[in-house]
Amino acid sequence: MILEDPPGDVAGLFALERGHLLGLLGTFDESDWHKPSPCPGWTVLGLCCHILGDDLSALARFRDQHHGTIPPEDLSEAAFIEWIDLLQIEWVQAARRLSPRLVIDLMAWTEPQLIEFLKAQDPRSPTGHVSWAGQGPVPVWLEQVRELSEYWIHRQQLLQALGQVSDLRADLAEPVLNGLRWAYPYRLSQIQTSDCDTVSIEISGSVQATWHVVSEARSWSFHHRPGRRCIANLSLNTDQAWRLLTNNLSSIDQATLQVTGDPQIVDVLRRTRAIIGLPN
Repeated sequence: MILEDPPGDVAGLFALERGHLLGLLGTFDESDWHKPSPCPGWTVLGLCCHILGDDLSALARFRDQHHGTIPPEDLSEAAFIEWIDLLQIEWVQAARRLSPRLVIDLMAWTEPQLIEFLKAQDPRSPTGHVSWAGQGPVPVWLEQVRELSEYWIHRQQLLQALGQVSDLRADLAEPVLNGLRWAYPYRLSQIQTSDCDTVSIEISGSVQATWHVVSEARSWSFHHRPGRRCIANLSLNTDQAWRLLTNNLSSIDQATLQVTGDPQIVDVLRRTRAIIGLPN
């Protein structure tokens, strides 16, 4: 179980992120909406329709307890990924008749409802679920940050589609990365090592942090200090960190990563993703 405290006011962070997104969309001209996005097969407008779908899905599932698309039982991880990918494609295809103005207006309409719902939740309640962070329940705050990261990542993809630099200001990038990092203990738990073995992940740039993931009692967790023996080290800048964890780092850039240590652990570090998806 993840026992850390919530990373501040997630509802306030969502409001900040949505303000940045709507501000960005307001600068688009007609041609921008039809540019290809980093999401294969989706234009900028298609990606924005996907973001709107995230809004509606979050309100339906979390606020209204309506699960209109329940996955088949006993799916493997690969089969579940295929199922949810098809679901996302189906939504974007269905939303293709929405105009850019409608998409923007609908995002502005869902925003206060999402903020109201986030504020009403108990962030420490152990009732959340984040598949890439573990099979058991997690605190609701991590589920909230997972949703925040989804929007933040898609905004970075929109910036990329328009040829603009990523927005890596720490006020949002730091809480997003502090949520995404919880993929590491879960994936490392597949490896058996000695107690107090440590994997250190160093982040530089606009977000500066060192994450020590320490093995104990056949599980891994974050510690403020390293354990007795460091068995692997990964160094990333802020842009590399979010891109690697979300399948947005090219294979060429992945080859340049500074990662050393036990080959089995190094392979896990290279392949860990904080998304529902297989590593590219």
